[in-house]
Amino acid sequence: MKDSKADFAALLASSGLNYRRGFNPGEEVTAKVISTKGHYVVLDVGAKDEGVVSKEDFVREDGTLRAQEGEKVKVWFVGMRQGNLTFTARNKATGRGNAAVQQAFEAGTPIDGLVKAEVKGGYEVDVAGQRGFCPYSQMELFRGKEPAEFVGTRQTFLITEYGEDDRGVNLLVSRRALLERERAEQRETLFADLAPGQTREGTVTRIMDFGVFVELGGAEGLIPMRELSWERGAKAEDIVKPGDTVEVLVQNVDTTTGKISLSLRGLQENPWDVFAAQYRVGDTLNAKIVRIATFGAFAQLMPGVDGLLTNGRLAVLAKGRRIASAHEVVEEGQTLEVRIESIDPTEHKIALKPVTVEEPAAKTDAPENDPEDDPREWMRANRAKNADLGNNPFAGLNL
Repeated sequence: MKDSKADFAALLASSGLNYRRGFNPGEEVTAKVISTKGHYVVLDVGAKDEGVVSKEDFVREDGTLRAQEGEKVKVWFVGMRQGNLTFTARNKATGRGNAAVQQAFEAGTPIDGLVKAEVKGGYEVDVAGQRGFCPYSQMELFRGKEPAEFVGTRQTFLITEYGEDDRGVNLLVSRRALLERERAEQRETLFADLAPGQTREGTVTRIMDFGVFVELGGAEGLIPMRELSWERGAKAEDIVKPGDTVEVLVQNVDTTTGKISLSLRGLQENPWDVFAAQYRVGDTLNAKIVRIATFGAFAQLMPGVDGLLTNGRLAVLAKGRRIASAHEVVEEGQTLEVRIESIDPTEHKIALKPVTVEEPAAKTDAPENDPEDDPREWMRANRAKNADLGNNPFAGLNL
């Protein structure tokens, strides 16, 4: 007899048929109706054994049956009953009292409940007329709402603990467990379809120092800080907040680790392209000093596009005196009129020089050489100046 069972199992394996070995309580299954005769609807659930559902689950209000032989239906696994794979066609437990609660607990099916009040550590929930408890941590996948917002609302829960003792019924429910179950199903669908280059809509869940997490419907993706905005130094909290709906560009999908890389700025026009279309070398415009470094100051020409004013170029603001730091002549937040000396579109580098009263704003075809940028040029210029003066301290003065 054992040999015949082994032979039968080998025959099934060689036939290529993929039969299910078991089901989890509450698991959703798409099944084919085999028979509707008698008190049960018999189903092909893709397992070696057939599944059964009480015919009452398929009866409409007018008394007609909504399941016909050959049709496909969605059912939820309840458990083994008298040796049968038993399912329900109701995705939520209904009714009131202990019977409805016990059925939902044993079958792992969702059940509705009314959030009545906040209590220590969570909420008091009325489930089918029974008093239950839902901890704060089990109400949401991600903390977003204020706790009081749930009071007075009807939610759907899974019963995670159920029993009775001398104090009465002990009932622990979780909305999060249900959301996680639904999310696991969505995750498979999401990763099967997700690919770099797609535009997706998601919900901001968390803001961290290194980026922003966005829920895509089954999995979270990360927008690194550099991908939030083209503007240098932009703060995440100034751009998005938890609960915001955003459109993001999918940059990378790693199905092995489950990591998804996203971009917000990838769907925005590149400001360098805008700048290149509007400005040329020699143009003048107002710029805002946004950062001071040891070698000069960076000025914002438009959001996302900065140019550099070297210390040598900034010396003109000190009447030609050499400066050790840009702090001596400019400060962050200051607006300054500048001329574009060079543009490197590949490296995204722009060289600037201040426009002064002595050198009025004008377009030029080529930048002038500033001896301040090269110590040797500065020395040669000073030697030439001294030679012209003939070492006469009064030469060149109108006395």
